[in-house]
Amino acid sequence: MFAVYLIMLKKLTYFSLFTGAGGLDIGFKEAGYKSLGSSDLMDESEEMFKMNWPNEPFIKKDIRELTDKEILKITKGKKPDVIIGGPPCQGFSVMGDKNSSDPRNTLFQSYVRLVEGLRPKCFVFENVKGFKTMFGGRYIVEAANSFASLGYDVYVKILNAADYGVPQNRQRVILVGTRIGNKYTYPKPTCRSIGCLKEKANVEEAIMDLVDKGGEVANHLTLDHGDIVVRRYKLIPEGGKLPPPEELPLDIRRKNFGNTYIRLHRKKKSSTMVPGNNAFPVHPTLNRSLTPREAARIQTFPDNIKFSGSRKMQCILVGNAVPPLLGAHIAKSIKDHINSKNKKEIGKDIFVGKNSMVNLNKLKKKIKGNKKPLTFVDLFSGAGGITVGFMAAGLKPLLCCDNNKYVAETHRKNFPDIPYIEDDLSTQKAKKLTKELLDGEKVDIVVGGPPCQGFSIFGNRRFVNTKDHDSKKDPRNELVYTFIDYVKLLNPTWFMMENVPGFASLDNGSFLKIIIKDLEKMGYTSYDYKIINTADYGVPQTRKRFILIGNRKNLTIPWPKPKYFKDPEDWQKKYRTVGEVITDLAAKGSYSKNHNHEPMNHSDFIKERFSYIEEGKKMDLDKLPNHLKIGKNTKKPIKNFSHIYKRLDRNKPSSTMVPGHSAFPIHPWLNRQLTVREAARIQTLPDDLEIVGSSMEQCRQVGNAFPAMAAEHFGNFLSKATLNNWSNDSISNLAKYSLIDVKE
Repeated sequence: MFAVYLIMLKKLTYFSLFTGAGGLDIGFKEAGYKSLGSSDLMDESEEMFKMNWPNEPFIKKDIRELTDKEILKITKGKKPDVIIGGPPCQGFSVMGDKNSSDPRNTLFQSYVRLVEGLRPKCFVFENVKGFKTMFGGRYIVEAANSFASLGYDVYVKILNAADYGVPQNRQRVILVGTRIGNKYTYPKPTCRSIGCLKEKANVEEAIMDLVDKGGEVANHLTLDHGDIVVRRYKLIPEGGKLPPPEELPLDIRRKNFGNTYIRLHRKKKSSTMVPGNNAFPVHPTLNRSLTPREAARIQTFPDNIKFSGSRKMQCILVGNAVPPLLGAHIAKSIKDHINSKNKKEIGKDIFVGKNSMVNLNKLKKKIKGNKKPLTFVDLFSGAGGITVGFMAAGLKPLLCCDNNKYVAETHRKNFPDIPYIEDDLSTQKAKKLTKELLDGEKVDIVVGGPPCQGFSIFGNRRFVNTKDHDSKKDPRNELVYTFIDYVKLLNPTWFMMENVPGFASLDNGSFLKIIIKDLEKMGYTSYDYKIINTADYGVPQTRKRFILIGNRKNLTIPWPKPKYFKDPEDWQKKYRTVGEVITDLAAKGSYSKNHNHEPMNHSDFIKERFSYIEEGKKMDLDKLPNHLKIGKNTKKPIKNFSHIYKRLDRNKPSSTMVPGHSAFPIHPWLNRQLTVREAARIQTLPDDLEIVGSSMEQCRQVGNAFPAMAAEHFGNFLSKATLNNWSNDSISNLAKYSLIDVKE
């Protein structure tokens, strides 16, 4: 009994991930917890913590590169009782792109990895409401199953901050994981204050005392609206929206959009605070949007908490935060759970028990609004990059085809329920079997990447001026025509063919011209082609590919707008990096836990040579000692092959992964070439995709694959174009502005 009493007296500890403005942190502090430290990637988050909690450890780092050892170093070896945090939610938010291929959607995987390494008693994982249902529940199932596999009971519930004394309607998914065996119960709705966090019934109680105040209140910064905006604000009644365009004077007409033209009501709770410089709603009585401090009040931040950065960044910090008072009620429920003696009863909100799994297909049946997915056939499917990406976008695979026995084994290992043809697709036998397996089912998309060595600078094309090589006689090039044969055979609504950039210019574009002419005869008069860089779509690799897309319904070709940039503006995202995706694979313990993660057995001689190659650079022969300049077996001077002797930079995207046993580049900081799994990560192939075959075959399959994340982008946009019947005349200006590149 005395031991239990001591445990209850001892302060529970937490470590915070994706900390942002520290809303959850403040809630846990006010509920009696002690912070062991926090982490976030944002400069403003670090600055804010140094300003408000200067004595608390803070790690400014991308969570994908953060290790449990680094956390334990700053906590002096202490493991937290609770890990808290909410990964970025834009991919799930109704205010965002609702993009299944947004790389931020999978940041929870790093959260899972740190939970595994630190083994807290409990964790709290917060996200937007859409995390539970969007994309067929795929991400919540993956997250819950991942936590459950670590021995945690996982509870899931949507809580509304308004039910806990917060003057704001803000619904959030709260996942709670526990490994201590007690029943967990979410906090019951209450209007109780906790510590310095005071409940407020409505907007008036929260902010109206700030009407006559200015710079003496921290972060109370008004936005200097233009005259047209102010005139619009004057027409919005308290608690109402901007009138419809036809009721507005001609010179100030516009459609209502988001929170920008919604005026709060003093006697009611606020709508959800969302991040952005001018995203906050309009003040109840003044003709301006809320200041960061007013929004912080509505979020229940105390006035002594100061926000750093520009006004825009202050708004982002406030808008993204968990309301501290909601966080405090969750923290108290976790404390009650840890100190509870109830070891048997399971809480009613449990989603999945420890060491068990949720079935995604069963969950999908419970989710309302799931539309019938588009179907596709993947030709020349290889390791399955396109299949993985299209499936992640919600498309249904009907058939995959290739003519390689190792690819066939990889397919059967990973996609046992998807029919597969292992044959030369140009034969009548393969075409007949294709029709039989499809059994009359409608094919919406035929997609594929015919073997590209005949067009690639890494294939025979680089010898075109030095060898008797005739591209017209290269049998691999003929498989492009085979792809077109299958478009004719299956008559899909869409086709999408990918290949190397050299495809467009081979023989002055004669291949492309012939193909387009054939497609037009088949009725595919709406088509377009581009050379894309997959780094523009979140792939940590500057891999350029030729893409040809067409349809027979005169729909717009939905080229996704780039989302990542080599040299971004301040509002844009920088290219993703190698370090983001492979850092955790450098740990010794990772080799036994991951498929296809066996390092090559380099000799000490080769490792020594690798050690002279600087990060992000090719081998400089002049810097090598004389004994390393000579091949150990050939006894001849070595050459600086472009990929074999190039070391990647952890802070940049990778160069193009190319197929071959020893073709992968050198690890950024380890003296070895990439493993198959590391190359697969760079290709955005999922960790549960197991590549079958010899080491050489595994490298070939991964190097030839189309990046799954890029495929998911295109799958998403083909679906949107079809379901929304996008044509040049019907597509909305918003879609043109924010989603797709359209030729005018």
